[in-house]
Amino acid sequence: MAWIAAGLLVVILAYLALERRHALQNRKKLQHVIYVNGIRGKSTVTRLIDAGLRAGGFRVFCKTTGTVPMMIGTDDTARPLIRRGRANIREQLDMLRLAVREDAKILVLECMAVDPALQRVTQHEMVRADIGVITNVRLDHTAEMGETLEEICDALSNTIPQNGVLFTADERFFSQLARNGEQIGCRTELARPKGNEPEFEFPENLALALSVCRYLGVPEETALKGMLHYQRDPYALSLHYLPGGGIFVNGLSINDPQSTQMVFERLAKRLGWDRGDLILLINNRPDRGYRTEHMVMVAQALQPAQVWLLGASQKTAARAILKKAPQLEICRFSQAGELPLVHVPRGKVVFAVGNVAGPGHQVMRRVREEGEEYVP
Repeated sequence: MAWIAAGLLVVILAYLALERRHALQNRKKLQHVIYVNGIRGKSTVTRLIDAGLRAGGFRVFCKTTGTVPMMIGTDDTARPLIRRGRANIREQLDMLRLAVREDAKILVLECMAVDPALQRVTQHEMVRADIGVITNVRLDHTAEMGETLEEICDALSNTIPQNGVLFTADERFFSQLARNGEQIGCRTELARPKGNEPEFEFPENLALALSVCRYLGVPEETALKGMLHYQRDPYALSLHYLPGGGIFVNGLSINDPQSTQMVFERLAKRLGWDRGDLILLINNRPDRGYRTEHMVMVAQALQPAQVWLLGASQKTAARAILKKAPQLEICRFSQAGELPLVHVPRGKVVFAVGNVAGPGHQVMRRVREEGEEYVP
């Protein structure tokens, strides 16, 4: 039996060595690899960079994870990434191979790893990006990255490129990211909105993508033209009119409390909404218990007229919300079809948050079939 185990070990090591060799060969054929990490906005920033570079004449291959894993080939056509089984970081090696096969010069990748060790492996052993992006540091994935923002920042720093350049839009954690980068010879640049950008949901995401494009020689005006028509994530932030006249806000891909509150406050200020007209719809995933706590924080901060609970951990969430804000009215639903969306009247806003997984997909299917997209 010992010789069988030894033989298997030799085969495995030989396979890994061959895989590493192929990855190095593929990487050398690409001029640049841009690796996008962070807590919020990764998919959007990845797609914005892709659009800006294409407008500048670069041959680009792009892959986003987002709510639905997608590839955008050098022909600028988006295609779903079909996975056989669970998500595996080895698919980043497949993206290197496909980018080379399509004769791309630049590969733009969204980081798919949450565990800090896997983040490090994907950057330093697989894709070897020379340009890194960390969108922001927010309170999420605390089970894997750490309970504090400082710990999360260090976890995200595992994708900082050695002897490369890192771009971030997070002013608060710029110094920490810059220090982490200096340790491996990486220069860090802070990208912030100038205030003269076109109307955009998250101006910091636009500023970040523009900084990357400028670094690669694409004029800002040219990059902007491409970004204004970028291919959005299928479940990105969107607004819909409901049959009864109310408004549905799809924030299901915004999972951390800070971003969720920020999005509502920006929309409320822009569109004149009052919190007394807000219905907060929380869809919980069964495998992300810490997000239940985070959504309780959102309910406490926004103080909506009602809270609708969908998905997992409803009893836990209801008890926690009532403990923090006993005056809130809470309604629980076992499935998406029970939500009284058709009866939401004009003046009311349903803000859906938590996660798109599970019933979230059914909610969005209903909203798209029954409602009408609203572009303010």
